[in-house]
Amino acid sequence: MHRTIQELCIEYTTLARSDIDIIIEKSKSLQLTADLTQANLFIDCPAKDGKHAIVVAEAKPAHAPSLYSKPVVGKYAYASFEPAVAFTHKTGKPMKRMRAITQEAKYVKQSVVPIKNENGETIGSLIMEEDVSEQVDHENKVKALSETNEQLSQTLIGLTEQDSIISNMIQESLLLLHPKGRILYYNSCAGCLIKELDGKAEILDTYIHDRLPFITGIYDNSEGILQQEVNVGNKVLEVKQIILVNQRQITGVLVVIRDLTELREKERQLMVKSAVIQEIHHRVKNNLQTVSSLLRLQMKRGSGPEGIQQSLNRISSIAAVHEELLESSKIDEVEIKQLIERIGQMSIQSQMCADAEVNIAFHGEEMYLKSDVAVSLALTINELIQNCLKHAFTHQNQGNITIYFSDVHDHFEVTVEDDGVGYTSSTQSSLGLDIVNTIVCHDLAGTFTIEKTKNGTKAVITFPLKEVEAV
Repeated sequence: MHRTIQELCIEYTTLARSDIDIIIEKSKSLQLTADLTQANLFIDCPAKDGKHAIVVAEAKPAHAPSLYSKPVVGKYAYASFEPAVAFTHKTGKPMKRMRAITQEAKYVKQSVVPIKNENGETIGSLIMEEDVSEQVDHENKVKALSETNEQLSQTLIGLTEQDSIISNMIQESLLLLHPKGRILYYNSCAGCLIKELDGKAEILDTYIHDRLPFITGIYDNSEGILQQEVNVGNKVLEVKQIILVNQRQITGVLVVIRDLTELREKERQLMVKSAVIQEIHHRVKNNLQTVSSLLRLQMKRGSGPEGIQQSLNRISSIAAVHEELLESSKIDEVEIKQLIERIGQMSIQSQMCADAEVNIAFHGEEMYLKSDVAVSLALTINELIQNCLKHAFTHQNQGNITIYFSDVHDHFEVTVEDDGVGYTSSTQSSLGLDIVNTIVCHDLAGTFTIEKTKNGTKAVITFPLKEVEAV
């Protein structure tokens, strides 16, 4: 069964996921390099025991004999048989043309280059093996690679002599630099990027350090090929540098810049949405537990159909929060004005005082609260409205309920007033007011007062605002 690099690394190594991603990225060019060098290439990673290594990727040359008759991915590379690999994993230094014994007991020459992560830690090694018995001419391979590099250099330099349609169609920014950093060529994408970041029109024969200062650290690096991700303003750019060499002399530098801003933003949004989904599941669970607790309290009161209706109203007030969340443009915030109006209208439609015609009015500005705070607020307002409908308008033909809500000195304040018979603690002590007092004190860390006024009853809830965004 073919096993992936990720599966092998998870089972046999202690590499972090970010390190595994680097190994996977390196493996993508393995086959091309094997065909170019006509050698067997492998990627080994340190095993969990810290002494040996595990083969996680391999590539055989397509047009040359292979050293192996069977796949070796998933097999151990023992330190005693492959000392060069063990040395590289231990020291982080490359090894060239060291003798080793393969898994099929063949003697080979190994060249080992460390693979490092962003912290400079060695997380694996790239290995090229050649059969000693066939006396592969290593110098000829180096010469062939040099000729290929020289041809590439001449091709790139030729771009400066004419307007290349192909290079301008490439989505990445391409710049060809003189060894001293002077810009010899740039494609249309590079021109747009430089003008956007630098603002100056002239580009040719100017110096890369002056136009794109973030290139300085990369360009000064002595490695032949270097890749780095940098943040420039609000952009995220991937910068690749390839030093072009001819007869051991640096003839130029190719810089490839890719804009990763949109990709990184989508990754960030995906992470945020994933976290929000987990939070929503957690809060739905909490809301169900709240419903369960309210139903138990109502069962203890044993108030028959009226109690069932009260429980339904409480559940509906929680559902109203989720309905507002579905309609909201924000991820986890609820617009309070619409929520309170929704609960008020819902309560009037299911009112428990059939003898009176009750009107309800709302006064307040639009503002947002987190969904968990909104659930607690919805439950308390529902209970206060139900209390008015049940007790305030006894023996009356008409009644009015007015709800005020506002942001007062970093505190949210909601007032529910009616023009009914007036509150008395002896006649209006109820489960609903007990629920309000408990939620306000424990869940909202606020205060709750209710009193009789000249015109009826006034109930006030006040609690500190936390992470509230006013509209």
